[in-house]
Amino acid sequence: MHYGTAGAGTGVARRSRTGARRARISAFVALGAAAVIALAACGGSSSSSSKKTTTTTSKGAAAAAVVKTANSSTLGTIAVDSTGKTVYTLTNGSQQVPCTGMCQTVWPPVSLPAGTTKATGTGVKNVAAMGTQVTINGAPVYTFQGDAAAGSTNGEGINSFGGTWHAVKVGGSSGGGSTSTTAKSSGSGY
Repeated sequence: MHYGTAGAGTGVARRSRTGARRARISAFVALGAAAVIALAACGGSSSSSSKKTTTTTSKGAAAAAVVKTANSSTLGTIAVDSTGKTVYTLTNGSQQVPCTGMCQTVWPPVSLPAGTTKATGTGVKNVAAMGTQVTINGAPVYTFQGDAAAGSTNGEGINSFGGTWHAVKVGGSSGGGSTSTTAKSSGSGY
């Protein structure tokens, strides 16, 4: 009887230690993921720390558009999503870089609304969709979690996830001009 009791007690202790170990590992993984997100959101930005804001251009059909134009005090006319958040592309040199996995936690893709099959833009040309993700000039576009309010452009120039993030700039008149997914050179040499 003593042998059976000791064996049962040992099994319970092992299960308790294994459960505690799993909990510690899960907590460690969650802490590591939070650190990666924080570093990605803060690191590599060559932009100034001054607050950057935009003013959304209001048009009659803008409410139905997935993307539209807005005027940024620092970047000129840019593309924003339907809520007014600045949209960005990720490039390395002149090549598009895919944003997948953890990248999409910090840089959520601009997606079509539920039940929508076609992407539209007000004042933004060449808006389309790859599946449910919105593209401009064939480049997938994303918003930035670090843009706390509509019109913020805090993601401009951040180097993370294999490339540099740039706000999508819209050229021409407000009646619709060309859309550029490449940013002007900042003169910083990289």
